[in-house]
Amino acid sequence: MKITGKTQQLAVIGDPADHSFSPVMHNFISGYMGKDYTYSAFTVKSENLGDAISGMRAMGFRGMNVTAPHKIEVMQYLDEISPEAKLLGSVNTIVNNNGHLIGYNTDSEGFYMSLQNAGIPTENKDILVMGCGGVVIPALVRIIKSNPKSITLVNRTKSKAEKLAKNIFDITGFGIKTTVENDTFDLIINTTSAGMGKQIDTLPWDSIPELSGTDFITEKSSAVDMIYNPERTKFLKLAEEKGAKVINGLDMLIYQGILAYELFTDTKLPDNIAELLRKEVFGL
Repeated sequence: MKITGKTQQLAVIGDPADHSFSPVMHNFISGYMGKDYTYSAFTVKSENLGDAISGMRAMGFRGMNVTAPHKIEVMQYLDEISPEAKLLGSVNTIVNNNGHLIGYNTDSEGFYMSLQNAGIPTENKDILVMGCGGVVIPALVRIIKSNPKSITLVNRTKSKAEKLAKNIFDITGFGIKTTVENDTFDLIINTTSAGMGKQIDTLPWDSIPELSGTDFITEKSSAVDMIYNPERTKFLKLAEEKGAKVINGLDMLIYQGILAYELFTDTKLPDNIAELLRKEVFGL
């Protein structure tokens, strides 16, 4: 890649953002496609979010990804919100059309594409979601379109799970349980931070009163962790030992990134780009 005065700028903002794999992924795509874009990561504190978006507009950044904890708060600083992002109540992708900032959400479809790629069905399945992370609403709204049998949402603070379940019901009309009634689950999703950073030796249910033991995971289960660094969390290792199919959050990162890049550049990427990213960027 040759950076010139005509190179267009892309970025991801979050707090923190220095751990993000998005720059290497997007810069690979630009190099592979011969596109004149460069992508960087910026840590932005919550109190500086409005200034960051003003800076994006003022300096003519073509696009930005938005990660935790800014996906909801950023919406107030944008000129337009796509219907899907408005429905989901969060934005993870901003496109700058000549100073007009439009917010999108690619998390929803990106997560579902990661399940499809792994061969994990959701239709008529019993699903357990641990935690109320920012991706829960986008992920579940998309899963609900596939007609799951049941969804149970548990969290350290039950009132937060109940509030989130109500939000999803208001969007979809699908009732989500916040009390564990099943002995086992077909699909178990972790959206908590358990398993990464200082919590690397913890399990998602260590702080969730509704869950005890590991009998709810079987060899017929699929276990999905939104965390992609480390590659195998303690949760995924345990599920794998029990014979479950396991995937981490890397494919979601890849697919939501592909969808975001297509929005940034108004380009349809080739069908093999996800496989190229896995091989050339992540060495898989």
